Amino acid sequence: MPSPAGFKFSSAAERAILLRVLVKQGRTRALSRGDLQLYYHASLAANVAAWDAYVKNLLNDFFAITTNTFDPKYHAMHTSLRDRAVHAVRRFNTPNWENSRNIITWYTGYDPINNWIWPAKGMNVQHVKLRLDEVLQVRHSFAHGFALPTFSWTQSATGKVRLTAEQLQVNEGFFGNLVRRTDRGLSQHIARVFGITTHW
Repeated sequence: MPSPAGFKFSSAAERAILLRVLVKQGRTRALSRGDLQLYYHASLAANVAAWDAYVKNLLNDFFAITTNTFDPKYHAMHTSLRDRAVHAVRRFNTPNWENSRNIITWYTGYDPINNWIWPAKGMNVQHVKLRLDEVLQVRHSFAHGFALPTFSWTQSATGKVRLTAEQLQVNEGFFGNLVRRTDRGLSQHIARVFGITTHW
């Protein structure tokens, strides 16, 4: 079962999938290539936004489950750290690999680096880091009116740089995998350090 943040991620990610699927099924009538790319850009942006929200919500879940009002000293430290995390979340706006890893590690004590892999796709930590950072660069490029960067997954065999439904689907699976593995890793960390079962 996913964390509450994981449930919210799934709900938000469904919107990104819907944009891709509508185009794929031809529900948007005949679109020019430029218009098609607008839908694909919106789909990718929605997927990145879902990941961004997941990281932020995961911190809320962590502090909610690890609170202990019966121990005043622990509660004082916990509250102080939670308040600092709330402040950090307000300033968190680029959920790339380094920023996402840092905010989770700094405020939960759990370092997800060993869990951020995708064995089903043969992706180790470095591959995951590269893909996450590339997705963020692509999102940043069209959000600010720049040309899409050229990566192996944004370039067609003919050399055209664009997003495709197939690669959006890979990115959806990529983020879903990150969420599941982060949920599992943080749950194990909470059980080991705090002796609390999360049921995630």
